[in-house]
Amino acid sequence: MRWTRWLAYGAAAATSLATVVAFGAPAHAAYSEQPVSLPWHPSGPVHSSVNRSGVLYLGGELNGVGGIAAVDADTGHLLWQVPAGDDVRALALSRDGTRLYAGGSFTTVNGATHRHLVALNVAKHRVITSWKARTEGNVRDLLVRRNTVYIAGKIRTVNGVAQRGLGAVNGTTGVRDASFRYSADDDAFGLARAGKRLLVSGSFSRINGIARASLAAINLSTNTLTNWAPPRLCSDCDQYFDVRTDGTNAYVATSGNAAGAFDLTTGHQAWHRIRGDGDFQALSLPGDGRLYLGGHFGKEIWIDPNNRVGASNVAAVFTATGRIDTAWTPKIYKVYPGTWTITSTVGRLWVGGDFAGEQVNGVNNKEPYLAAYPVA
Repeated sequence: MRWTRWLAYGAAAATSLATVVAFGAPAHAAYSEQPVSLPWHPSGPVHSSVNRSGVLYLGGELNGVGGIAAVDADTGHLLWQVPAGDDVRALALSRDGTRLYAGGSFTTVNGATHRHLVALNVAKHRVITSWKARTEGNVRDLLVRRNTVYIAGKIRTVNGVAQRGLGAVNGTTGVRDASFRYSADDDAFGLARAGKRLLVSGSFSRINGIARASLAAINLSTNTLTNWAPPRLCSDCDQYFDVRTDGTNAYVATSGNAAGAFDLTTGHQAWHRIRGDGDFQALSLPGDGRLYLGGHFGKEIWIDPNNRVGASNVAAVFTATGRIDTAWTPKIYKVYPGTWTITSTVGRLWVGGDFAGEQVNGVNNKEPYLAAYPVA
């Protein structure tokens, strides 16, 4: 869903305890609980986002069907929009920022056939017809490293070659990377990079026949599956929708109404898991010491069930301790399907999903699908 999983607070993305619950939070959160009013809103859900150089790129059912859009991250004005025949679930930018890669359930973009993958020229916002990558099955996440585009999804083939869940293609040509020979026994949903390691999350229990519980790491230098193998976060946590890393921990958002952190060295839980009254589906690490969570939890989240914190679709926890930040509890209306993507730009935290509006001064502003929370 994002071009990188290492992000810097206050800069564009181009540069990504069991009884200790919600105590000791600072008096002020990094972002306001009151969103800004935006001059443009899509006509359908936002499912992916990425940004660079003051531009926020969005993917989803933006026109009610599917599409990719560019928004001025400072003003919120729409810069351009390209239609797709169905949902756009993943976006990633090339290393130099000149290409925007998109993946999803679409089979056409701007009226031409593109099966679940497409590349756009950012300056001209046109499809790059020479880039021929394709999959059988829906793409759920993309990640770019050097000139390789890594793919995760509900896929069965990459450029006609059988490869379930995972794949890689050349960023210039779209030709399949035959050296990336990984297949899972079920779907992959998220990708993140920790140095030379590619982190993969999903609903799989094996990769290349080796047991992995919805989370795995591939060494991209040696092209081998590492021994890092964290256990499942909970018995019902069998779908890891998103994964992020800050170089110390891998953070996951999962089914089973949970989110948590695993040490990148040991694979042990870094702190007690967060629970909610709905699934966690999206993560963001702006670099302000917090992990921002999105999902379809509608009323509350908690570590200790006897000490619950009100939260609707978005929340934040401190990465050092896993404590819930009680100073940032904005309300988003329409719980399900909820939040699917969170991205930070200079001075703003952007939240996208399938929701009806945000609370402003106690009232639903009825501005759907996209919200921007300014720095407090």
